[in-house]
Amino acid sequence: MANRKRNTKSKNRSNRSEFEHALSGPTDQQSNSNPTFHWSPTARAIATVLILFYLFVVVIGPLANPIASKHFSSPIAERLAPLHRILFLGHGYRFFGPDPGPTHRLVFRGVRSDGSKFEGFFPDRQTQQPRLIYHRWFMLSETLFVEHASQADPNFLKNRTADYERQVARLASANQTNQVKRLQMDRQRELHYHQRTSERINSLAKSVAQVLLEQHDASSIELFSQERSIPFPEEVLDGLKLNSEQLLLPLNKIGELDADGYRPATAADPKTIIGSDE
Repeated sequence: MANRKRNTKSKNRSNRSEFEHALSGPTDQQSNSNPTFHWSPTARAIATVLILFYLFVVVIGPLANPIASKHFSSPIAERLAPLHRILFLGHGYRFFGPDPGPTHRLVFRGVRSDGSKFEGFFPDRQTQQPRLIYHRWFMLSETLFVEHASQADPNFLKNRTADYERQVARLASANQTNQVKRLQMDRQRELHYHQRTSERINSLAKSVAQVLLEQHDASSIELFSQERSIPFPEEVLDGLKLNSEQLLLPLNKIGELDADGYRPATAADPKTIIGSDE
């Protein structure tokens, strides 16, 4: 009995010793065999700069969306555009909040090679599935609307040109050379912006029209942008559905494509009421 008690005490002391040894951590020999990795000051500085630059690239994407600062976010975003495309960071998060506006869809009307007419629109939740594909078509229709809406009216440009010429003549007669140069630079930037906007929407609309032309085996096709307004809360409570035809505004023509090529819409093209064959 005495021997059994001594063995039990000895085992308890042994277990306690092993437990305390485990809590004390590895020995010096074990620490030397598994050294802990430490960043050098140079490596830490490089990693910090890269992380901060990456965060800056992420943030500049939404900041460059309309309405962007022409003196800060817009010029920076133009230089970072290739990097945005490679890393898929050119997102427009501001589009979804905090107060999203009305949506827009692209309506197309065409004539097939056999003479039959057809009409459609996108995005279409019934045919474009899964949701990610629908979202891509939705962003395309929104881009077409924004680019088309950004185009300046020809009458506006004509009036701006007349105002510009009068201002230049007035400043030149007063020998205000610096103001004349500054006005000329602003005018060049404005014309360059309008030219790029026109080229961008025409190129995009022509590409979309060409795809639709091939999909439907058509000989000609017209593109229209159409806005769907957001109902008031009282209208929703009265039973108005979000997809109601009442919320659709008249069609706004973007352009048309046929055997003679693509032609953008002009100011003389009338707006079309949905369902009209005019």
